[in-house]
Amino acid sequence: MRKLNPFFVIGTLGMLITSIFNILMAAIIPEIEAYNSASALYPVFLGFLLIGTAIMMKRKSQQEETED
Repeated sequence: MRKLNPFFVIGTLGMLITSIFNILMAAIIPEIEAYNSASALYPVFLGFLLIGTAIMMKRKSQQEETED
């Protein structure tokens, strides 16, 4: 099995944990201000996810070029 890029793992886990936290906060405290602060983390983890995906795609294309 190929190793996943650390940026991809951080982005994926960050999005999961942030979304779970956001859902729990919305269920516990129905006021918008209480869980709206967690939404600021989504762009950060999305950035990690996109960087990790780009690096993995670049490595995959380089491996395919060397195999040809």
